[in-house]
Amino acid sequence: MEELRCDALVIGGDVNGTGIARDLALRGIDTILVEKKDFSSGATGACSGMIHGGLRYLMNEVDTTRRSCLDSGYIQRIAPFMLFRIPFLTPVLKNDPAARIYLELAEAYFLGYDRFQPLKRGKPHTRLTRQELLQLEPRIRKDVIGAVTMDEWGIDPFRLCTINAVSAQRHGARILNHCELTEFEIEEGKVVAAKVYDRYNKKKYIIRAKVYINAAGSWLMRVAALAGAQARIRPGKGVHLIIPARITNYGIITKAIDGRQVFIMPHDNSTI
Repeated sequence: MEELRCDALVIGGDVNGTGIARDLALRGIDTILVEKKDFSSGATGACSGMIHGGLRYLMNEVDTTRRSCLDSGYIQRIAPFMLFRIPFLTPVLKNDPAARIYLELAEAYFLGYDRFQPLKRGKPHTRLTRQELLQLEPRIRKDVIGAVTMDEWGIDPFRLCTINAVSAQRHGARILNHCELTEFEIEEGKVVAAKVYDRYNKKKYIIRAKVYINAAGSWLMRVAALAGAQARIRPGKGVHLIIPARITNYGIITKAIDGRQVFIMPHDNSTI
């Protein structure tokens, strides 16, 4: 069993883990990252492919919206070549009994969102007439009274994680993917080492670090349990359907026939 030493061991190779490893390496901290599969194999790879500004948090968590827009702006400055703008349309249907009121409320909501748009180089919202909406997207239902627009940013999460890992490695971090954490060594209630199995090369490591960072995402509770600790997360569930064709050039926020809010979003040559 090969022994490795470092200042910080990061466990998990999704966007949080690779981002943390890069940040530590840039600060000159001797860092090792381990990921049991490959980069983005967890929740990051199953996401919507967006660096969004936290629009949905605006109702109850305004500071989360602010921080989301701020983070989006940071990523755009660090890796502008990886992002693309997605203009969104929020159409309002005529058959809604409160359609006119809803359109006014939607505009007021997006007006509040405009306060944070400069943080992520976003454009202010626009109110569209029925004719303007149908001119932009002719396949929208004809029984609309208008729409409100806003914009967000799309990204390839697999490239984002990989380029974070590559950048971390270039700045001195050691990146071990396909390496699974199997056990912690604990002495007097403190983690003193992590045992890792290289699933690709069939090799075992024992890694001794000053700090152990749990960035395991959905597996966070399992990793914490290995250390004799407790960590609680509340998993959220979302369903993404990927259509292998680009059916619109705009993101569209609307409702499914059962009343749930859904969005349709162009992403490269596909639609999510």
